Amino acid sequence: MANSKNLKLVWLYFAYYWVIFGIGTYFGQYLPDAWRPTASMVVFGILMISLFVRGFNRSGPVISHIYAILIGVVSYGLFESFIRDFGPGVFYRIVLLGILVFLFFGVIGYFFLRDITHWGRYLFVALLVLIFASLMSFFIDLPYLHLGITVVGLILYVLFTMYDFNRMKNRKFSEREMGFNLFINLLIIIKRMLRLYRYMNKNR
Repeated sequence: MANSKNLKLVWLYFAYYWVIFGIGTYFGQYLPDAWRPTASMVVFGILMISLFVRGFNRSGPVISHIYAILIGVVSYGLFESFIRDFGPGVFYRIVLLGILVFLFFGVIGYFFLRDITHWGRYLFVALLVLIFASLMSFFIDLPYLHLGITVVGLILYVLFTMYDFNRMKNRKFSEREMGFNLFINLLIIIKRMLRLYRYMNKNR
């Protein structure tokens, strides 16, 4: 019974952060294009601080709200440009596909894997490598580098989804932190799939 109540709180937080994200996305349409890189750097800065500064909790009550709003603001540009280039039908189909991927691998992590909570250390290292590669891509224009980062990022957050669902199964989580993590996992999966679709169709 207690675990069922905890899981309900996780999904309430998950839905709540999507609402906060939606508010940020709405206001993203009013952000001048010249300010978008600055907003993106602030989001990136919060991510880096959360990874390397001890005691800094990205899923804490204040920081998580700021992060969800800002990532909504900077995501507006991606969503708007994708819909403009490919149409709303394609956009919503990819969003639906992202949700199905999230749920499919979440079910695997929850019901079919015994205990993979030790994956955390390896996923953290992989995330650091991905961040480093993403920084390199700003300065070094290598063929297929952006494609590789997109694919690896998609795979990584699918693994994070399995890992987080498995943590819920093994009761190694806090409700707010898990709701926030699941929100981020699904969002990144959707955004990576949008970027992958754009890359695969840019020359058509």
